[in-house]
Amino acid sequence: MNRNPSRLLQYQDAYAARFKHRSMAEAYEGRPPYPDETFRILLGLPGVTGGSVLDVGCGTGRIARSLVDHVASVDAVDFSREMIRVGRSQDKGNHPNLNWILGRVEEVELTPGYALVTAGASIHWMDWTVVFPRFREILTPVGYVAIVEGDRPFNAPWREAERELIRQYSTNRHYQQIDLIKELVDRNHLLLAGDRRTVPVGFSQTVEDYVESFHSRESMSREHMGDENASAFDAELSRILADFADNEGVIQFQLQTRVVWGRPLA
Repeated sequence: MNRNPSRLLQYQDAYAARFKHRSMAEAYEGRPPYPDETFRILLGLPGVTGGSVLDVGCGTGRIARSLVDHVASVDAVDFSREMIRVGRSQDKGNHPNLNWILGRVEEVELTPGYALVTAGASIHWMDWTVVFPRFREILTPVGYVAIVEGDRPFNAPWREAERELIRQYSTNRHYQQIDLIKELVDRNHLLLAGDRRTVPVGFSQTVEDYVESFHSRESMSREHMGDENASAFDAELSRILADFADNEGVIQFQLQTRVVWGRPLA
């Protein structure tokens, strides 16, 4: 029995395929954004400014669209046609230096010589035994893989109640909390070079938009929750958040991202 699969059970194809649903793509832009400091960190890595970037599992291109004004070009790869459709409709989605590529990064045609490979909430969905050797082949000699974590509130006072609600309604029955970076290092896929966290910054969002953003996550997709459970989840989370919202139904919280970079190992 293989006790060290290329992906954990919670990240298998049956779950990843949910990102092809239109409802998930349309809810995706409701996720809290990455703080601006995230992109300053990425642009400060060797050779990135003026170089070419590959954004893998790009979703709607949040990283790609934020970098494209500052680099020579960005190739943004995702296997969800709906994610790319939504991404094209967003700010800088049709930038002349942004090239959308539909397909799995394990399989699509790529042009070697990237100064940086970026991955947001996506690297865990890929076959690590395939993609990390591939990253090594297509990066410049000084290029890095950078993983960005953190598109949820940082230390929100409702965090524990929210987690318990997610555990109750999640449709991913294989989920377990892991340290993704540790997994990659321990499995000899990544040689760490740097690890930084952005300074927490404030952000505000309506309760309605915040709740809807959860349906952009595969474990909470409306198609797999069903109408009854999705409505019940929305109502219960809205009730929890009501204690923290102002009179206009807006909540305030902080955002922080972690940016980890290193060399991919064959």
